[in-house]
Amino acid sequence: MAPQPRELASVDTLDTPLKLACGLTLPNRLIKCPMQETLAKAPTYDPPIDTFANLYTKWARANYGLIITGQVQVDIRFLSVLGDVVIHEHSLEAPYIDAWKRWASISKAGGTPCVVQLAHPGRMSPTGAGVRPADMPTMCPSSIPVKLGDTWLDKLALDKVLGTPRAMTLEEIDNVVELFKHAARVAHTAGFDGIQLHGAHGFLLSQFLSPHTNRRTDDYGGTPEKRMALLKRLVTAIRSEHPAPLCLGVKLNSADYMDAGQGLQQDEGLEQVRWLATCGMVDFVEVSGGNAENKTSGLHQSFGRKTLDRAPKEESTRIRESFFTEFAEKAQAMQSPVPIQLSGGFRSRNGMADAIESGLCQLIGLGRSAVLEPESPREIILNREIADDDAFARSHIVRGQWLAKLMPLQILGSSLSIQFFYHNMRRLGKGLASDPDMSIPKVILMDTLETLRAGLTTTLSRILQSLSVYRRPQKIE
Repeated sequence: MAPQPRELASVDTLDTPLKLACGLTLPNRLIKCPMQETLAKAPTYDPPIDTFANLYTKWARANYGLIITGQVQVDIRFLSVLGDVVIHEHSLEAPYIDAWKRWASISKAGGTPCVVQLAHPGRMSPTGAGVRPADMPTMCPSSIPVKLGDTWLDKLALDKVLGTPRAMTLEEIDNVVELFKHAARVAHTAGFDGIQLHGAHGFLLSQFLSPHTNRRTDDYGGTPEKRMALLKRLVTAIRSEHPAPLCLGVKLNSADYMDAGQGLQQDEGLEQVRWLATCGMVDFVEVSGGNAENKTSGLHQSFGRKTLDRAPKEESTRIRESFFTEFAEKAQAMQSPVPIQLSGGFRSRNGMADAIESGLCQLIGLGRSAVLEPESPREIILNREIADDDAFARSHIVRGQWLAKLMPLQILGSSLSIQFFYHNMRRLGKGLASDPDMSIPKVILMDTLETLRAGLTTTLSRILQSLSVYRRPQKIE
């Protein structure tokens, strides 16, 4: 009887290198997902090197296969949240480009490649987040306001925070293309290994892809092919200017594909993946999920799954761990020639390895784990001293979510869990450890006290400065 092939250990599956079409080799299959760090400062929102030196050094030394930076907005007028990093018109000039080069150097210090996620929030840019007049509306392919909650209070709050977007003109679409091209030049000049285009979570590229938000009848809407015209134009333009070895990835939004009433039919979404996989210009496709109007969004879910003590490989299931596997399974059935990255909900080493061994994906995206335990790849997932069945990242469940149910506005309640992760990234940026056990009420209390303390400090500083003017010896003429 011929010997049976030995089952590959889960740690070996995840610790296997992967070479992308551009020539970039990822040392393993674990990807640090892009997130919003909320650490950049007005008025220019350049990379905050003082805090990124702490935050990205942890990730650089954690043994990820690839680091994808937090969201970088390409238009300083439209931020998704206050504190987004922005590429502005002077970012290629000194001294601004120096901060970008420093960021790239920090992120790649551990030998892990790093790419920059480029984004535009479109209609998802709240008032006060971005350098624009208060009466300037947001932009969207069509004038479709965001819907989140059914009460009159919810509608009033959304009208004040987001308003009704303006349908974009062709000139504005051309301008967006130029902004993304400029941003790619900045990332390339700074020394990053590539970029990822953010076409997920209800942001501008996702808005063009979805028939819910794109009701145009010109060259950028009206048919599935035309709804993809902007993304195709960006991929082609950026790849034309930056051939290999620059890495080019695209992030898509599986939540739209699962909700035919609000977004894309799955068949249309699969055709988008098919083009990205076969166009010969894209190196990997990330499948994530959720936007502000979809209940699979991170704004609505509990950020967790049932806590398990052990996960024997024979009992592991992809569905148990990953949030968005249904669409990924159909995408992989096309036998995609480019790697698919699946992001959302993975905790156990066996669950991650099972997703890869079953052909569901080739790359595993870690987001919440990268905040709660920033060094989990080295210390847990790829640590060979820990048995496969015992290798777990910390539970993603956030304590104190009962508070969200007491909020009179859905837009407030749905954002509370997100604040937990923002708070912990700010802790990491200060050189402190993440606090996974902190509850939402405590996060709100500490952030409020910090805001009051910062305001008091600024006020006292101004008072002292004004007093120093009067104390300064006057010159006698």
